[in-house]
Amino acid sequence: MQVICPECGTKKYLSPHRWRCACGGAYEPVQPNFFTVNSSDPSLWRFYRMFGVDFKTPHVSMGNVCTPLLPVQIKDRKVNLKLEYISPTGSFKDRGTAVMINILANQGARHVIDDSSGNAGASVAAYATRAGMTVDIFVPSYASPAKQSQIAIYGVTIHPVPGPRAAAKQAAFEAAVGEAVLASHAYHPGFLAGQQSVAWEIWEQLGGKVPDWYVVPVGQGVHLLGAWLGFSMLKHLGLSRKVPRMIAVQPKLLAPIKHALALGLTEVPEVPVNQASIAEGLAIASPVRGKRILQAIRESHGDCVTVEEEQIQAAQQQAAQKGFYIEPTSAAAIAALDTVFQMARKDDCIVVPLTGSGLKGTPKAANPLAAGSNQSAA
Repeated sequence: MQVICPECGTKKYLSPHRWRCACGGAYEPVQPNFFTVNSSDPSLWRFYRMFGVDFKTPHVSMGNVCTPLLPVQIKDRKVNLKLEYISPTGSFKDRGTAVMINILANQGARHVIDDSSGNAGASVAAYATRAGMTVDIFVPSYASPAKQSQIAIYGVTIHPVPGPRAAAKQAAFEAAVGEAVLASHAYHPGFLAGQQSVAWEIWEQLGGKVPDWYVVPVGQGVHLLGAWLGFSMLKHLGLSRKVPRMIAVQPKLLAPIKHALALGLTEVPEVPVNQASIAEGLAIASPVRGKRILQAIRESHGDCVTVEEEQIQAAQQQAAQKGFYIEPTSAAAIAALDTVFQMARKDDCIVVPLTGSGLKGTPKAANPLAAGSNQSAA
């Protein structure tokens, strides 16, 4: 895989231990100057040529297929929900993990490391275990017990790390030595390549069109950034006339993207955390690819919307009453729709990815703040 550092412009051929640029920047996949799909393949791998990988057939598969895009009525508006939570491990992370782990398997990696608050850890654990790899996952000790249990059930070694979210990240960095490879959902360009596929699927499902608005919860922001890169490729190749307005959603308790946008910054400085949100998947005080996320939002004429804890709870229940059982992190995007409706025209096409299953933890609508009120996050 050919990669490029957006910070310094360095181009490299990706190797297992070269997971970030010498300047500290996070590599991105070099974008192909074409768009082609193997229409006979219903799986994620129909886009294999777009991923820039050196193989046609994946070493390991969990059966990833196109996720449904369903129109629903929310208040007086039509919204299209992309059901990412029906992925094999219950979250959108499977798109990126499927590509990342197959790249690492092709490179001969046998032992992988990641840090995660839950969903990415479970996804890496499942795919890497299926690929026959040894796996160590570092999680913040406050992470949802259900998510920790899901990670552990795959037979991997799970390391709960006390303290803020950043402590688990540092512990993973320190463990990635010798033959152990960092399979980071935040840093690995293969993970970002896989996330682009959500944009291409939506384009297919909308009959060769892209939505006007794309509303997504943002922690590390790899979904938003991947979708933006995917939609931007379609526009660059003349397959669409525009890129959707990218709307990042964060809890008011922890909103570094909103903070950076409000101050007109080009970087995302770390913000202090005084209380944890029930949307624990968004507990990132300074996202690795923050500079690019700000660029994606600004260039698409998007924004960052913040939501209160009570709005997240209400949105989780609202989604459930329409048949969608999602975790609070996903519900944050539903909670932001009132604000988006005020910005959008009545007939605009709005897409919201439902990123994680409600089975990941105790329903917060029934037990509002039990799993977050006394926690510390980074």
